[in-house]
Amino acid sequence: MSYHREAQYMANMIEIVKADPAKKEDYKRIFDNSPLYNHYFKNTDLLDKVLSEALKAGQAYVAVDRNGEAVGYMSMKASDEMVDGLPCLTLLGVKDTKRGRGIGQMLIAFYVGVMSGLGFGECALVVNDWNPRARKLYDSLGFKLRRSYEDKVIGGWMNHILVKKL
Repeated sequence: MSYHREAQYMANMIEIVKADPAKKEDYKRIFDNSPLYNHYFKNTDLLDKVLSEALKAGQAYVAVDRNGEAVGYMSMKASDEMVDGLPCLTLLGVKDTKRGRGIGQMLIAFYVGVMSGLGFGECALVVNDWNPRARKLYDSLGFKLRRSYEDKVIGGWMNHILVKKL
């Protein structure tokens, strides 16, 4: 099956729904074996804290397959001081066995659609130097570099704020 046909097939089999706080442990596993997990969350309780905050605030969504399994996770804020008060995609992950099938694109499209529907003119996200695969995806979806700053959690790396006009 070609990539395009596989991505289209996956899109028909995935639903994006509001995340259920009772399933936080399932959502944590979505980040296993990801660059984000390996750079920020491994051997810390930071992932638990970030998920708990987003779930409590009602800012978390999951991509669910036809069997009800959460295969992708996303959280967003309507305003974030880290990105100059713009709406921000605060966390995105796709289960390692499901990566490369368009699920990340679907989650990002959902985020962009929500922010556009709320009347925002732009939306943002942050990507790090150590995640070139994510950067390539965001660039392909029309996000443009606004500015960069040094990563304070992991010194020696740069974070890049990318913005999309809506």
